[in-house]
Amino acid sequence: MSEVKPLIKIRDLHKYFGDNQVLKGIDLDIMPGEKVVILGPSGSGKSTMLRCINALEETTSGHIYVNDVDITSPKTDINKVREHLGMVFQRFNLWPHKTVLENVALAPKLVSKVDKATAEKRSHEMLKRVGLAEKADAYPASLSGGQQQRV
Repeated sequence: MSEVKPLIKIRDLHKYFGDNQVLKGIDLDIMPGEKVVILGPSGSGKSTMLRCINALEETTSGHIYVNDVDITSPKTDINKVREHLGMVFQRFNLWPHKTVLENVALAPKLVSKVDKATAEKRSHEMLKRVGLAEKADAYPASLSGGQQQRV
């Protein structure tokens, strides 16, 4: 029987902004199928840690592994890792001139080189899963904040 490995593994993660230490020796394993909540007061480093996991923020020290790939290594092709990793930002930004369907289908077409028909089919399925199937042809300005975040 094979050993189940963490999808995300963080070891001794530190992050400084100047003299201000935001992350202090974080160790974390996130296993397949596990749902994790990162909870804390404003300014405690929640978003900084998520940005480090997505390599949107450079770590000061420590290691982050995504599917056993050390994303803190300068040798890692982070764009390849990002094909299987994403995050929803607190301040999400949808393309205002694109429909909901176009916004959802854009990344698979650009990043994963999925053909338009397949990307749109998958996007319709995802919109249905989050209760937004009827909004596929709508534009972001016509959606509530929660709907925009689900998109």
